[in-house]
Formats: sequence, structure tokens, C-alpha cells
Amino acid sequence: MKAIHGVCAWAVTLLLLAFVAGPLPTESRAAGAKATTPPKPQQLYGNVVSCDEKTLIVRSRKGEEFKFSINIESQFGPKGSSMNITHFKAGNHVQVTYVRNRNERVLKQVVHVVKHIN
Repeated sequence: MKAIHGVCAWAVTLLLLAFVAGPLPTESRAAGAKATTPPKPQQLYGNVVSCDEKTLIVRSRKGEEFKFSINIESQFGPKGSSMNITHFKAGNHVQVTYVRNRNERVLKQVVHVVKHIN
């Protein structure tokens, strides 16, 4: 009789610990939760069509126009330079590094390119 009470006490203790600890990481993934990874940066070469404080529009070699949103983290020029958006004019050849965020492209960095792409 004492053995049965001891086993029941252990079972209740284990159930309480499992309840307090919560689900195992593998259980939450199995429920449909996806691990979020930051989007990979992509690059595009083209000519500046227009730019202002909020957007940069670049035309690729194939003639497609791409619109990039500018935010506080956007960099202009090579790393460590003191360039800003005013240094980029229509017709400049540029290399744009960006990430896709929902339905928009967010500008990470834009750099002048010396070599003509046409």
C-alpha cells in the first residue's frame, strides 16, 4: 500500500514539474511555430532615377525600376564615409544592397559605381 502511494506521489510531482516548466522546444516547433531568421541582403546594380529622404528609385540594366525605402539604418557610400542621400543624383551608377521586408525593399547601403553598366 505504501508503494502505491509513493508511486502516485512521484507521478503527481512529475506532472506538476512538467506543467510548470512548459512545453519542450521541439513541441512548440511541432505546433507550427517557425524560427525567424533575418532576411538575407540582396544586391542590385543600376542607375538612379530619383531619390529623396524617404525613397530611392533605381533602374536596372533590363529597364526595370525598383523602389527602396530609406530608414535610419540606411548607409550612403562605403562603410565609414560621411556621405548622405544628397550625394546621389539621377543618372549615377550605383550598387544597392537591400533586404525584402514584407512587400517592400528596405535600403541597407548604396554605393557609387565607377564602371558604366550600359
